[in-house]
Amino acid sequence: MPELNIKLSKRVQRIKPSVTLALTAKARALREQGKDVIPLTAGEPDFETPAVVRKAAIAEIEKGGKAGRYTAAAGLPELLTAVAKKFERDNGLKYATDQCIVSCGAKHSIFNAIASVVDDGDEVIVPAPYWVSYPEMLNFLGAKPVIVDTSTTGFVLTPEALKRAITPRTRAIFVNTPSNPTGTVWNEAQQRAIADVLKGTDIVVISDEIYEKLVYEGTHVSFAAVSPDAYARTVTINGVAKAYAMTGWRIGYSGGPKNIIQAMIALQSHSTSNPTTLSQLAALTALQKDPEELPQWRECYRKRRDMVVEAMNAMPGVKCAKPGGAFYVFPDVRGWVGKRAGDVLLSDDAKIGEALLAQALVAVVPGGEFGAPGFLRLSYAVSDESIAKAMGNIRDFANKLR
Repeated sequence: MPELNIKLSKRVQRIKPSVTLALTAKARALREQGKDVIPLTAGEPDFETPAVVRKAAIAEIEKGGKAGRYTAAAGLPELLTAVAKKFERDNGLKYATDQCIVSCGAKHSIFNAIASVVDDGDEVIVPAPYWVSYPEMLNFLGAKPVIVDTSTTGFVLTPEALKRAITPRTRAIFVNTPSNPTGTVWNEAQQRAIADVLKGTDIVVISDEIYEKLVYEGTHVSFAAVSPDAYARTVTINGVAKAYAMTGWRIGYSGGPKNIIQAMIALQSHSTSNPTTLSQLAALTALQKDPEELPQWRECYRKRRDMVVEAMNAMPGVKCAKPGGAFYVFPDVRGWVGKRAGDVLLSDDAKIGEALLAQALVAVVPGGEFGAPGFLRLSYAVSDESIAKAMGNIRDFANKLR
């Protein structure tokens, strides 16, 4: 059949595919060819969805009826109630159910929130390193990402840097703690300092808290909880994917100002409609009470983090901060730039990533994809055995650089 040269929209041509997913697929393809590749790319827990959640979902299927039916676009009433209770119980945030929405994953939640508050030409402040999808969503929607580098301030946005970035066109700002890709946790004082700068403006805060349950020292603080003013301007985003090993169930949820949430519901009603009903019922079980596996998983992640940080810091040319949360480390490998790995010149972090995959059989994500050239993101959401082997392979790679 002949192919037509069909013109694509300018809007969709402004975005590029997820590099993280592409690298994960490339590593998977090499493994299917018999290569013993260790993928440290994907942000997906290696644990199974908790048994209590799986059993509840199976019971709903066997029961019939509700599990196979539509729900309201915003989600099941009982799940919205559970979301509101969760926000109050865990975060000290009092949201009515009409201030909450359930969506098809936290990524969908973030897209809905941004689409509900930005217009063409609006500016949105994005602290870097950032999750790769933030700027791509903004580009698609016609907004301008204003990237603010935090690599010299411990991956924390300072009030001084924020003040410099704000213009009359600033419409929103992203907050992401614990962070993807760095694992950095912003404490209450750091978030309060940002909130103080925003007073007197109409800037909306999109607070991405999907890694909330994975904090290893100290506690998680929601941005909306630091002051009444912060509460009034913040859309709090969360979901069940990372904490409860429910990535494939695709359930995210949001709480925030009623007018923004109602706009998100209207948008969702004309795009996806309700999230999968069975997944909503499974999420209901997860949110009513943290599954018993969670503390054990968190301790396992903490030990893996320490393994990776210790191993990376022992390698020549590497500096690796210890992250406070999530399941990533973000080592600085600028000491490798300009060196050679065999016949390959490591001219930047992208070349380093390619060489690690080809020569060490370890897949990582180059930091440039997160707005931080010279760094790498390594996910430790893999087995202890895989981590040990990966660290050995990277160490051998590092020791051979010249």
